[in-house]
Amino acid sequence: MPAILDPVLASTSGRTLLEAGAIAVMKRDLMPLCCIVASNLIELALLVGSELAVDEGGAVLQGQELLNAAAQALLIKGGHASGHRSTDVLLRFDQEPIRFDTPRLISSMRGTGCMLASAIAAHLANARSLQDSVREGKLFVFEKLRKHAAENSE
Repeated sequence: MPAILDPVLASTSGRTLLEAGAIAVMKRDLMPLCCIVASNLIELALLVGSELAVDEGGAVLQGQELLNAAAQALLIKGGHASGHRSTDVLLRFDQEPIRFDTPRLISSMRGTGCMLASAIAAHLANARSLQDSVREGKLFVFEKLRKHAAENSE
């Protein structure tokens, strides 16, 4: 069964939840066992020990660094980025990045990263490819957020 890692390393307010030594152990011992790591921009910066990426190009460079260090595949989640679109980027060795794009919703809901990782895992368990699993997982979370936004605007 493929394992997915959603490294919850910082709170929504930006407070670090794991010490540097624990992050190093996660990278060394846990990441190589996972078929994909799903990381937001804050987590990605913490994992590579760098400043927060200012744009998608910088995030992809950080993601490539993490691939070289430990991860088999990486999904850079774009929910914390700015702009009218929410773009997640799938990185794998020797392949071009694949972008998954949805409109950015004016809605906030806790647990969407965990929901996305669970949705990807469910699709992988149904023998879907990694790319299809990420696409379907992102659409699932987008629909949940859209429904949440509609319910809260009434």
